[in-house]
Amino acid sequence: MGNVKKVSLDPSVQESLWQLLQDQNDIVANVMGREVRLTVINSDFDEIANEIESDPELHEVLLASEQDIKEGRTYTTQEAIEFILKEHSL
Repeated sequence: MGNVKKVSLDPSVQESLWQLLQDQNDIVANVMGREVRLTVINSDFDEIANEIESDPELHEVLLASEQDIKEGRTYTTQEAIEFILKEHSL
């Protein structure tokens, strides 16, 4: 990205931009009569979402975890580590 100038934006401006970019990775906005292209550079969230959607087993595990939390079944970090070690014989 060679000579691209990086700037910090006011929190209210950040919030407005986030609302625009939340479900789009690329938009064109009119800023004082000029078209400005806004592009999400790092879309890790999208990559994670795609991975979850493409892996039925992972999707099921996450849904089961969400249901456990809703039903009050939560575990300490130590309990989770012990479960993983037991299940995967590490």
